[in-house]
Amino acid sequence: MDGGPLGFWNDWASQIGVLLSLFFQVILHIFANVRRRDGGSFWLRSPLWVAYQLSDSTATYAAGQLLFSGATKDHHLIAFWVPFLLLHLGGPDNITAYALEDSKLWGRHLLSLVVQFLAAGYVLYRHIIGSGTLLMAAAGLISVVGAVKYAERTWALRSAKFSNLQSSLKVRENDMHHQQFYTEYQDWYNDGDLALHHAHSLFHICKRGIVDCVIVRDDPDSLDSLDIKIIQGLSEDREHMWRVMEMELSLMYDILYTKASVAHSWPGYCIRVIAPPAIATSLVLFQLSSKDDYSLVDVYITYTLLGGALVLETKSLLVALGSSWVFAFLCATQWDWLRHSVLCAGR
Repeated sequence: MDGGPLGFWNDWASQIGVLLSLFFQVILHIFANVRRRDGGSFWLRSPLWVAYQLSDSTATYAAGQLLFSGATKDHHLIAFWVPFLLLHLGGPDNITAYALEDSKLWGRHLLSLVVQFLAAGYVLYRHIIGSGTLLMAAAGLISVVGAVKYAERTWALRSAKFSNLQSSLKVRENDMHHQQFYTEYQDWYNDGDLALHHAHSLFHICKRGIVDCVIVRDDPDSLDSLDIKIIQGLSEDREHMWRVMEMELSLMYDILYTKASVAHSWPGYCIRVIAPPAIATSLVLFQLSSKDDYSLVDVYITYTLLGGALVLETKSLLVALGSSWVFAFLCATQWDWLRHSVLCAGR
């Protein structure tokens, strides 16, 4: 029996689990945007649905498997894989929820975050402490990045609840600079860019409509003179108006189904800037650490996890910086020097 399928699974369950978890993350990164384009075909949506349904359970199962395998084998390298599962549970930036109901379960994700973080801390304390300074430092960096990304996903799910969206509208964001910039410098852009910028400047109105929050024309918290000026301009060009509405629905998709609400903020940008160098440092530390006691297969799997994490986090950073949300963030920032140095200089 030991040489059969059960014996094979007992010997390789940990390795298969972490590789499957990484594989599902790659699938989510690649196929997440399929749902934005007319729903996508069945053959494109199917791998996304499967990956979304299995990604969390696979990472959780793999973490439990590593917990027990590390305890029986005292294998430091296997224990080093646990922080990567925290990173996988954080998920990609372009999908946090597959359906609106997923946002209502943010409390479960919070509880899972606490349990997984405590379990990872136990494994690292039990099997990484004393395994070497370099491996300890590498594990610490990955653990911090993974925990922060997982917490960020939980907060994004919480923010996407309609009740929380409605509550956030009671305190209107300071977007006066945002709208004024579009109004003064709209000649800089072609029709597509201008429509996207108008969509961002009027997005607070779109959010009110989505969550059924009444818009009162005479209420300064609902509309101001710049809002009315832009809306009047749109009414004169119906084709441009429909394009703006289409883009606002795309922005609303970002809020409801992705990490846009938390990624495009000062903490979100800091996380995305710090994550790739932290993972690259972990890769260098692991390269410099002693690997004489580890099997060659496990070493290759570790390099795969580190390389995959570095590629995916670098992709997240580049996609975030290339998003129109960055322009909207800079327009709305209260740091006048930053807004003028980046936007007014035409950069």
